[in-house]
Amino acid sequence: MTLDPELIPFLGGPDNANMDHIERSRAIDAALTADAVAKRAPLAANFSVHDESVNPGADNDVVVRIYRRHDLPPAAGAFLFIHGGAFVFGDLESEHDRCAYYAQTVDAVVVSVDYRLAPEFPYPAGHEDVWTALTWLVAHADELGIDPQRICVGGASAGGSLAAGIVVRARDEHGPSIAAQLLIYPVLDDRSTSLSMSTFEFYDPWDGDRSRKMWPLYLGHDGDAPVYAAPARASELRGLPPTFMMSCEEDPLRDEELEFVQRLLSAGVSVELHHYAGTYHAFDVIAPEAEVSRRALREQALFLQRTIGSPAL
Repeated sequence: MTLDPELIPFLGGPDNANMDHIERSRAIDAALTADAVAKRAPLAANFSVHDESVNPGADNDVVVRIYRRHDLPPAAGAFLFIHGGAFVFGDLESEHDRCAYYAQTVDAVVVSVDYRLAPEFPYPAGHEDVWTALTWLVAHADELGIDPQRICVGGASAGGSLAAGIVVRARDEHGPSIAAQLLIYPVLDDRSTSLSMSTFEFYDPWDGDRSRKMWPLYLGHDGDAPVYAAPARASELRGLPPTFMMSCEEDPLRDEELEFVQRLLSAGVSVELHHYAGTYHAFDVIAPEAEVSRRALREQALFLQRTIGSPAL
């Protein structure tokens, strides 16, 4: 395998995902985030961003960030996005630029969720926070100017796991109608037994070793994960919505993602697979200006526009 030349210079960056030193990694991540926020360009004139509590006063006061273009049509689609970070890192700033891009290029309101993190708040805390945000989104559809029948749920890495688990739960419990799911190199299987997991056992920027350490932190115990925590454990995938799956060639999570795609297809689910050669986990966040990163982001936006954007007249 050969890495994309544009991605190689970004390897060996700050150690902000060390599962053995979470607080130190969080401090590094916070400093990087503060620098990125300080350098952010001003908002476009036709665009607004604001944070809102969806259940103020509750023990789990879930905060969401709402991105909206002012020229959206009435009853626009909505995209509920969940950031990554191995279930223990990240916040609303982590993938702000990605969400802003979606909102500026897709005819949809984008709602990013700030969920509780492990190990302080193990599963199902984060899952329940995302579920709370989803049900709030549907309950306030008129107020938000969205069509509750055109909601996509998605996320990156650990956020992709949370998204897939929420979508399976919505099907199982006859909950909110989900029009599509967008899964960006998602974490799906706590068993960690795939060939790619061992091939990339020790690898920059993410590897099998860190993946295995992540799961007990997220679950709060050793042992098997519940289905909504590790969606690859779902015995039945029929009835799930059209799916966008993004995978990376040199990623320990690669094989569990490709196996999940095969299972979705066998269950009659429409799948759009985007597998990027010469890439590593989270390449689009680490090297956002690389051409492959720009292409990946465009393809995500095109999927969102097709599935939840304004219907053709």
